[in-house]
Amino acid sequence: MLRKLVLCCLYGSIVFSAGPRTPQEALMKGVINGHIGAFFQQSTKEDPTYGDLNMALSYDSQRFMGYKIGAQAWLVPKLYEARGGDFKRAQEFFVISRVYADFYNEYEKFQLKLGRYDIDEEWMTHDTEGLSVSYDKFENISLSFVWALRNAWVTNYYLSDFRKMFDWSGALLFRGDIQIPNAPVKIKPYLYIAPGFFISPGLKVELHLPLKSGIYFDSHIHLLSYVADKRYYGKSSSSGLVWAEGLVGWNGLEGGVGIITVGGGAGANRIDAFGQHTRFERTVGMFYGNAVTAYGFASASITHYLSLYGAMRGTFINNKNILNWDLKVNFNLQKGIELGFGLLGMFNQTDATGYFGGTKDYLMGRGFIQYSF
Repeated sequence: MLRKLVLCCLYGSIVFSAGPRTPQEALMKGVINGHIGAFFQQSTKEDPTYGDLNMALSYDSQRFMGYKIGAQAWLVPKLYEARGGDFKRAQEFFVISRVYADFYNEYEKFQLKLGRYDIDEEWMTHDTEGLSVSYDKFENISLSFVWALRNAWVTNYYLSDFRKMFDWSGALLFRGDIQIPNAPVKIKPYLYIAPGFFISPGLKVELHLPLKSGIYFDSHIHLLSYVADKRYYGKSSSSGLVWAEGLVGWNGLEGGVGIITVGGGAGANRIDAFGQHTRFERTVGMFYGNAVTAYGFASASITHYLSLYGAMRGTFINNKNILNWDLKVNFNLQKGIELGFGLLGMFNQTDATGYFGGTKDYLMGRGFIQYSF
């Protein structure tokens, strides 16, 4: 017993000595990251065609007594545009994408984050502006709450400004993660609310099943109810969706299929206003009333230098359809240098529109190169 106590004290002293001992030291030992690159987009019809330089610089302090702070800023000068206003329709010249304070109690497994920060929740992705709270003290159970006022779509080469898609109250997400003991199953119940727009309880069941010789099977079933608010939609209605997906993976290769069916009325057409976890960048029509979407996707990582991704969907609404595809090729030329190409296309016969505007039918080619440090 005495030996264990001594070892614990020694371990604790080593951890303490390795970490910052003062707030000033935590700030001085903070990490600076960033990138500089160029991005080009060539589109058909009225969609934006432009090129830019993009630079981002971020700072994250070390954690001191559970506290840390961070920030990130983007500068995106225009190189050219095909028509006046193309660049401004697609990009922002300067955005402070992150500025946050973060507190984490490692003993109580409690975390609080406030400000602008990256997020990866159901229906909230990329960067958000608001507040997040999580609690992981319970065995096999984690709980979280998010209040998001605005949201920005930020990738390693592209950003939008923060968008206020709902009223002053923003959106609220209550979520639980339940890992079933001794089983490859996780259950995720949640409640997503945008006051004045919708109330949406949901349940997602995930399965990760390792098979022989490194093969694995992943799947999920997602059930969601969408209660539309009369103040926005003009009348109260209730709808929902059923979403099933499965994939098989092996040695850097993955391929799968999925289907999403949406009920009538308002459907769930604003559920993805702050982000989504589908296989597609643009989800035009997928959550409209009476929509049925069937899709397939595949990806491959070939050594450490090349990755491929492709996805295609057909969305059917009232005997009309949307065909959408997304293809990407990325090269990691050497450490910190990445080159990428993409092709995004849509053929849309329906009345559905997206948050990005533009035409219903388009073909969009993209390319980027960047150095990250």
